[in-house]
Amino acid sequence: MTKFKVKLFLLLTIMGLVGVASLLLSDLPLDSLPKEVREAIPHQTLRMIILINPALLVVLTTLLGTFLYDKVKLSVPLLEKLLDKAEQDTFSIRSVLLNGVIFGLAAGTLIVLTGIYFKSHLPAVLNDATNSEQLHIATRLLYGGVSEELLTRFGLMSFFAWMIFKVTKKLNSFTYISAIILSAVLFALGHLPLVLQLVPDPDRITYTYVIAGNSVGGLIFGYAYWKSGLECAFIAHAFAHLTMLTLNSLL
Repeated sequence: MTKFKVKLFLLLTIMGLVGVASLLLSDLPLDSLPKEVREAIPHQTLRMIILINPALLVVLTTLLGTFLYDKVKLSVPLLEKLLDKAEQDTFSIRSVLLNGVIFGLAAGTLIVLTGIYFKSHLPAVLNDATNSEQLHIATRLLYGGVSEELLTRFGLMSFFAWMIFKVTKKLNSFTYISAIILSAVLFALGHLPLVLQLVPDPDRITYTYVIAGNSVGGLIFGYAYWKSGLECAFIAHAFAHLTMLTLNSLL
């Protein structure tokens, strides 16, 4: 790995781990742990232990993305320019920021509308759990906006794009769109274990909601990563949370 990529990996990893640490500001789902575990281990220690898994995932997926992102012509334009003064590629900071805000508005609005559409068809326990989810604003912006984007876009999407490119020998729209869809759906499927804890026998509508509700944003953030770079996806994801908070408070 080149010196530039080492610096990029370290910087992104630090940003991702700050996002993981921000989970401590929110109520973590310790009630789902076995009673014996909660009684044997101090509460604060459990809160620290539960961060190990996401921290390791952030490190591993950031490492994967660092190796692969530029092989499929994806970019981290702002940090590339910051870390490599010789970088000659031109880009508009204003465009990255503006696109991030626009994509975030669209994603946040669609996520809220999806929740409204499915609300009357979902089990009450799932609606209650969704409504009671209280994440600190810093967690939404740092873990959601940065850590999850490193996991899902920089790591998984870059990997899927690279794998499809290796198979098809083509780096075209099909490659990127397929990678966007795969990474978004895989992220959505990752929410199923928690849903199964709440709803032991979910119906087709519940499965559809979990997949649609958790992938619609990912599709937009993936497009932002493809077209405007990773930082645009960071901004879009963070701004989607701000949009959701605003709309939910109004509605």
